[in-house]
Amino acid sequence: MSQSMFPKLAEDYAKFKRYVKWLYTLYELNTQIAICEPWEKVFLNVLLGSFVSLILYASFAFVPGYCVTVFQLLWPQTSVQNLTSVCTTSTVGFCANESGSVMT
Repeated sequence: MSQSMFPKLAEDYAKFKRYVKWLYTLYELNTQIAICEPWEKVFLNVLLGSFVSLILYASFAFVPGYCVTVFQLLWPQTSVQNLTSVCTTSTVGFCANESGSVMT
């Protein structure tokens, strides 16, 4: 039973490899990178990867805070904990844990 599993696993791996190569070829043809020189391909792939990673980082870093703010604006009576700020307000109205000068 176990001997027949390894050829099946190797066949599945080969199919997966062909599928990934097909997807990459499709990506190259759709973005017109296939006509570029190898150094241009590397540059454009790094540029695209940078854009995608920055968009993903921004969406994970900022979108949840915006969603909480919109939720608080739409339903102000609801007691929602402010997840965007760890500020404990002092009597003056400024954050008690702020460092640095405040312009008046």
